Amino acid sequence: MRISRGLGLAVAAGLLATVAACGGGSSSGGGGDKVELTLLSHYSDGPSKEGLDKMIQEWNKDNPKIQVKAQVVKFDDLLTTMTVRQTGGRGADIVSAYGLWGGQLMKANVVAKVPDDIAKKIKAEYSPAALGAVTTGDTLLGYPTELNTYVLFYNKKILAAAGITKPPTTWAELADAAKKTVKRDAKGNIQVEGLSLIQDGDNKSVHPFLSLLNSAGGKFLGPDGSPQFDNDQGKAALKFEADLAAAKATNPSISPTKQFRSGGVAMAIQAGWWIGSLKTQMKDKYGTDVGVAAIPGPTPGSKGSLAYGFFMGVNERSKHAAEAWKFLTWMNEHKASSGNVTETGKWLADQGLIPPRTADQEEYKKSLADPNMAPIYEAATYAMAEPNQPGAYEAKTALHNAIMGVLTNGASPDDALAQAAKAVKPQ
Repeated sequence: MRISRGLGLAVAAGLLATVAACGGGSSSGGGGDKVELTLLSHYSDGPSKEGLDKMIQEWNKDNPKIQVKAQVVKFDDLLTTMTVRQTGGRGADIVSAYGLWGGQLMKANVVAKVPDDIAKKIKAEYSPAALGAVTTGDTLLGYPTELNTYVLFYNKKILAAAGITKPPTTWAELADAAKKTVKRDAKGNIQVEGLSLIQDGDNKSVHPFLSLLNSAGGKFLGPDGSPQFDNDQGKAALKFEADLAAAKATNPSISPTKQFRSGGVAMAIQAGWWIGSLKTQMKDKYGTDVGVAAIPGPTPGSKGSLAYGFFMGVNERSKHAAEAWKFLTWMNEHKASSGNVTETGKWLADQGLIPPRTADQEEYKKSLADPNMAPIYEAATYAMAEPNQPGAYEAKTALHNAIMGVLTNGASPDDALAQAAKAVKPQ
């Protein structure tokens, strides 16, 4: 799932602070009557909706006393819908949420504590990247679902035309490749960008930067939400980006998701979900033109990535928490018809996403039909998990503003990071 435009978190945070009692699902009467659980998610169309609906239908058929009803909205509306309904006492029993929101939701008592026996199994059976993306402090928010990691996408033909026969394996090689592949017109305007350092959506510069920071051994935030990026690793990563901007080998005004497919971008640091879009947009050219590799670090052998995820958890105020956890446990643990992976793992993998369960990942890695998926799966073993404690979104915004000042206005990387660090307020 791509992370889209701004979501009005300041407004949402205000709503969260005034959460009222939640009615959750419904029951038709006294003890033993049918329970109806509501599940709010952003799986509103395509394979994501079809796969979830299929599992819900299977559950409902076999569990007449506990019925699940899906409620869907577009991702851009998910957090607002969640908080408004919660405030009005109409919060869903089960919520699907972006991990970055976890701290806010936990602080406002929107998501319930995972029962100890379920939490123990999740922690034992899911990858570190998936767990990190949906854990705030020591608190697990729910079952990890979607998992995305960042990698280096490159146009094989553009690199080959520049005499580059293999993807870069160090920052020096990456910078050299960016400078060799950039093309400008007579007025100096970029026709082919060497390396894209942004993604679509709000705070568009942060995820690529954090991937480079991770490759240098750096961190974004500490456990208490304090800034950890204003140090040698952070300064080195932002200087690397600043040098590319000064050399006019990167330009944040160019959209990689629009220009890469037509040959307007040679390389881009992007999340793994992009593969599905490129296959649809480029058709046969995807196989001949697109390569994927690990994001290189400053020294040979070093590499980095950022992992972000989604989770499904139970509403703190659901009247049917036990039934909700029963459904979620079934949904995330029952096997697909093949018997080798879970149904949820198959649902996610069929969309080009990384299944968060370690056994599912290992099973799919054995038979990846697309070699470009291998670096994406591998990144889950070493990626920095996106922090999600209260205040993480505000810290992300401060860092984005600092990075954009460097890329667009030539600000000093050291000064920009220092200012961003001052703006981070642990909560």
